[in-house]
Amino acid sequence: MININNIGKLKKCRVWLEELPLYEYKPAKVLSSILETSICMSRENQKIAIEIFVAPRYYAFLGAEYVYKESNNLEIHVNVSNDSGEIITETLALPSDKVHLGISNEYAQTILNTSMEVFMKLSVIPSGILTFNIGGYSDYGSNQVIFKKVTSIIIRLLVSNIKNTEIDQIENIVKNEVDKPLTDI
Repeated sequence: MININNIGKLKKCRVWLEELPLYEYKPAKVLSSILETSICMSRENQKIAIEIFVAPRYYAFLGAEYVYKESNNLEIHVNVSNDSGEIITETLALPSDKVHLGISNEYAQTILNTSMEVFMKLSVIPSGILTFNIGGYSDYGSNQVIFKKVTSIIIRLLVSNIKNTEIDQIENIVKNEVDKPLTDI
């Protein structure tokens, strides 16, 4: 896990690359979509998770696993949890805010739509399977805007093929996304 502290005042972020936190939940359903790719681009399999807090109270936790598959498309899956996810402790959220394990139905469609939107803006889309399979949302601090931001960060890290040692690049991607107006991705 990498703690990122240089993204601005009252903003905190944790990034996991290749080792996801050990939070598991059984999906209640899966949302899916497929994007066509122009070329079959070979890449390494990747795992990325982001936990972010942006004052005054925005909070999101999201992780994904990318698996290369020789094809002309990218499958995107979002594993949706039950609404009564177990409570996660030791998060970046405000102490008064409860964080539930899983990806709620409320944010799952936002994650899928944002993924499609961000990938469509890229010149090259990797082929394979991208599964959003880990997450957490808080009672008061989570909303669709912060989940759009964290989804965009994950995709930009994925296509940048960044390694754990490239902390400056990770910080730049996170900071650039967080600094954009709330409606931009």
